[in-house]
Amino acid sequence: MYPNTFKDMASKTLWPLFPRRVAFNWNESPLHWMPQSPIGSHAVNHFSFTLVRGEYFFCRIFNKALPFVTDEKLKKDVETFIRQEAIHAQAHKESIEKYIQRYGVDIEEQYERVIELFDYMLADKPFGKALPKRMQKSWLLFRVGIVAAAEHYTCALGQYALTKAHWEDKGCDPAVSDLFTWHCAEEVEHRTVAFDLFEHLGGNYALRAAIMSMVAPIFTYLMVKGTQELAAVDRSLPKSQQTLARFGFWQQWFKASSQELVPSPVWFMTTAKNFFKPSYHPYYEGSTELALDYINRSPAVKLYEEIQKGLVS
Repeated sequence: MYPNTFKDMASKTLWPLFPRRVAFNWNESPLHWMPQSPIGSHAVNHFSFTLVRGEYFFCRIFNKALPFVTDEKLKKDVETFIRQEAIHAQAHKESIEKYIQRYGVDIEEQYERVIELFDYMLADKPFGKALPKRMQKSWLLFRVGIVAAAEHYTCALGQYALTKAHWEDKGCDPAVSDLFTWHCAEEVEHRTVAFDLFEHLGGNYALRAAIMSMVAPIFTYLMVKGTQELAAVDRSLPKSQQTLARFGFWQQWFKASSQELVPSPVWFMTTAKNFFKPSYHPYYEGSTELALDYINRSPAVKLYEEIQKGLVS
């Protein structure tokens, strides 16, 4: 149940949201940024490819939804959400181009699957087919629901990063650790916005459950297949760790999971369960205090501020 004080409020984000610019130095980051786990490194790195295309998709859909938002507080939340997601996408795009690409990764090939999903299957004209006008708002609501389901995952990943992974404390590369922890923290911070928008536009439990029934396996597939594809072009790995058909790949992933470096493949399916509860609301899924604590000390946030002040070049 929602707290009685805001049960009927369209926006259940009780804290201010801010878009924050960031800056990273990618000169020293190794491909295996988790020294304990090349597979774990690939699992998290590949998420950048999904995030770049996915978060630009989120921005497009929420911009289309804005004219239908009648609550001013929620409208402001959605606008800030869009700005945050655009910054996230740009930060990951730069990490791909300035960091991952220099290790010989074919970035166009890595983008291919998510481009098909977000820019073709979930486009205004799905699969290239124009929808009748009477279906367009329902199609918009469906896609807002997809964002809400995806945001359930990003919030859960945020909590994982903030409470379990602690990558830099485990000797992982500082820049990559900060990229994902800062991003995860902001996902926890704005965790209620997409779900609030979904409900505000008329989303109901049946639609929510149906959407997550599709999103959970697709999200899991994207993570697993994307990780394997990065592993497949990593010549430093034995062949037993480069394919889904070999035990070594799964052994290394579950080993990384046991070290709390990355969630297990099973986690990506089971973490959806709360979303199916009729009483679900993302307000309860994360800690704003933990998120803001990290954001306020993120090296990338501080570096951008120093650049703006002319303290560093």
